[in-house]
Amino acid sequence: MNATHNGKISRLPHHIREQVHTRLRDGQPGKHIVAWLNSIPEVHQVLAASFAGRPISEANLTQWKKRAHRDWLLEQAALGESSRFVSESRQLAQAGQGAITDHLAVFVAARYAVARQRLSAEERLQWKFLRAFCHDVVSLRRGDHSLQRMRLQRDQMGLTQAAIVGENPPSRAILLTHETKTVQAKRG
Repeated sequence: MNATHNGKISRLPHHIREQVHTRLRDGQPGKHIVAWLNSIPEVHQVLAASFAGRPISEANLTQWKKRAHRDWLLEQAALGESSRFVSESRQLAQAGQGAITDHLAVFVAARYAVARQRLSAEERLQWKFLRAFCHDVVSLRRGDHSLQRMRLQRDQMGLTQAAIVGENPPSRAILLTHETKTVQAKRG
C-alpha cells in the first residue's frame, strides 16, 4: 500500500492487494483469503524471494487488516465522498457558477469528513498534509476571488466612464420616463 507497510501482503503485486482489500471489505473469512493467497503462483514467487518461501498466515492477514486495509477503507470512503461532491460541483459549474478551485474545495471537504472520524499517530501526518493542502486551496480561492473582484471593478469603471462620455445607452427606466413625458406633451 505505502512505504510504511512492509509485510508479506504489502509486497504482493497491486492487483492482488486490491483483491485482498475487496475480499476483506466483503466479509470473506480470513482462512479463505489466506488459502486463496497461498494458492497463487505470483504470491509464491514473492514469498520465495523475500520471505524464504514461508506462506502467508492468518496473523499476516490480521496485521494487514489493522493497518493497510484500514487505510484503504478510509481512502475508499474519501474517494466516494469526493466523487459525490465533485459530481454535484460539476453540475453547479455547468450552470455557470464554478471554477476548478470549487472542485478542490469540495475534495478537501470530503477528505476532512472522512479524516475527522479517526486520528491515529499515522494519520496525524496525513492530517497535517491535508491541512497544508487546504491552506493551498484557500490561497487559490482567494486568487480567484481577487480576480473576480478586479473584473467587476473594471466592468463597473467601464460603465461609469461610458456614461460620462455618453457612450452608455440609457437605461430602461430613463427611456420609459422620456416616453411618458413625450406622450404627455403631445396630449397637453
